[in-house]
Amino acid sequence: MNVLVTGGMGNLGSRLAACLAERGDRVTVLDLRPEPLEDSPAFRLCHLLTGDIADPAALQPIFADGSFDSVFHLAALLSADSERDAKRAWRVNLEGARHILQDAAAHGVARVIFASSTASFGPGLPPPVQLDSPQWPASLYGATKVAGERLGVYFHHRCGLDFRGLRIPAVVAPRGAGGGATAFCSEVFEQAVRNGRYEFYVEPAAGRPLIYIDDAVRALLALHDAPAEDLTRRVYQVAGIPATAREMAAAVLARLPEVDFSYRPDPLRNAIARSLPIHIDDSHAVRDWNWSPRYDLPAMTLRMIEELQKESP
Repeated sequence: MNVLVTGGMGNLGSRLAACLAERGDRVTVLDLRPEPLEDSPAFRLCHLLTGDIADPAALQPIFADGSFDSVFHLAALLSADSERDAKRAWRVNLEGARHILQDAAAHGVARVIFASSTASFGPGLPPPVQLDSPQWPASLYGATKVAGERLGVYFHHRCGLDFRGLRIPAVVAPRGAGGGATAFCSEVFEQAVRNGRYEFYVEPAAGRPLIYIDDAVRALLALHDAPAEDLTRRVYQVAGIPATAREMAAAVLARLPEVDFSYRPDPLRNAIARSLPIHIDDSHAVRDWNWSPRYDLPAMTLRMIEELQKESP
């Protein structure tokens, strides 16, 4: 296949692009970031483009020349950055999604996979949060993800676009992406290995579902590859690993007992983190495309520590 990955220089995007290239797909990566967070022989097979998804004049020739079969739309401004720069978040997350969907429909792209988020839900929902639970997010980032889901379904009904959305938990990875209110989900492992200490900017009880980056890539690929006749929904969600800051710290201490943890909540990021649901129901994904994660909290912690120790001088 000929595939476009937006946000493809980021942590999740670059690993997804590498997996697509490794299995033989022709992959074009589009991003504003000049250097990939994940570099590998497979990623070097990808065609790299620099461009702004919020600029329709920049996008149109890419789609006109690309003849893409599928698009993975991952580019977005994350939660804390969205709160700090609402105007840019609107352009990137909303206008950017609209441009991607419009150009995909206009140029005959068969399938668009949209990376949504469990941050599209707000506080007060009974656990586990269902696929059809009300979406009233407490963050602008979450609101833009709800809008992106709705836009994609509209383009499916209006233009016949095979739109598939996936609500992803907080992605945990070495060199985890910054800019999100839940960046602590990766930082806790990085700082524990590199510095032997970490100060959480959230309360011990704050948390959200986590997903190791390899499982996140697998979920995106599984949803993309699922036969259309097997799908009963346009948008799915994966449950991830429910964990609080306190539980993450305990998982690290089980492997690295000398690490020192402390807590100094930041009002903005702590409030966003506390608004997010931790327990998510993913039975639709399990039933429709056989979703099954490979990592629980101990396995993810061990993998993160091993990967980070390899990188440490």
